[in-house]
Amino acid sequence: MALPLLLAVVSCGPALKPLPPMAPLPEPPSESPSPGYAAAPVGDRNTAGEPGREVAIESLRERGLLVPVKGIVASQIPDSYDAARDGARVHYALDILAKRGTPVLAADDGTILHIGTNALGGNVIWTADPSRRFAFYYAHLDRCAKGLHDGQQISRGDVIGYVGTSGNAPKDTPHLHFQVVRIVNGKRYSDGPPLNPLPFFTQAGITR
Repeated sequence: MALPLLLAVVSCGPALKPLPPMAPLPEPPSESPSPGYAAAPVGDRNTAGEPGREVAIESLRERGLLVPVKGIVASQIPDSYDAARDGARVHYALDILAKRGTPVLAADDGTILHIGTNALGGNVIWTADPSRRFAFYYAHLDRCAKGLHDGQQISRGDVIGYVGTSGNAPKDTPHLHFQVVRIVNGKRYSDGPPLNPLPFFTQAGITR
């Protein structure tokens, strides 16, 4: 059974070894709002006392993430996480610039939650890490890799798509919009608190 449809959380504007089957995540709204969290530099929203928060973040720190664009290293990525967008929202994601058609790579082992399109992100893919503590959002894709489907198991470094400018990305600035959110208390993954991916990149963008 395919996992639920999910549309964009936050996008850009001009200037996931598999676990046993788990219950489907709750149905998202037709258009998810931008997260309204004040984000910490490395952690996420200030949720003092929230069960599992520190354990989840430490697990991600120990695993690390692969830079999800082929040929890119973390030092090449400007920190646009806190950048303003459209004067009314915060980016809460990273823009990873690369030539159109550059392979987009799975940042971690896990599962494809959803492949689709939406107005802001264009062609998008959502994946989850092996523990389903985190969801990863890849947006503005030129296209997705052939043969992918919702519920598919993927491995770190697999090619899942290609850099583009779909959605509301500037047409002369191909890039990957990459976002990490925590899945909290079984809520829709779009509703989880975001965190800056940059400190968690421990591997350059290389294919398997």
